[in-house]
Amino acid sequence: MDIQTVVNIFFIILLVIGIISFFSGFAIMKISKNHKNGFFFMFVLSLILLLFLLDWFQSVGSEVFSATIPWLLNQAFAIFLYVLYLIVAWFILKRLNKRNLVS
Repeated sequence: MDIQTVVNIFFIILLVIGIISFFSGFAIMKISKNHKNGFFFMFVLSLILLLFLLDWFQSVGSEVFSATIPWLLNQAFAIFLYVLYLIVAWFILKRLNKRNLVS
């Protein structure tokens, strides 16, 4: 695989992790009727999956990347997106819970 393919797969899987984690957290919020429980479950699940993804990216990236700066920048950008995702997900789950859309 070339560098761009690895990076594209990395960010596509990151997006899939975000979607799976959010809907899992939403389901837990719906069951428990508490946005904090849903967010906590989403946070733990997404963190575990993110760690597995970063481990995969390090193993594949070490074979593909010749320099460490692009590899490091991609991981830093993914962590920035993850923090942004957590902030947005918190407010979405809180708003959905306040509007009583969870029954």
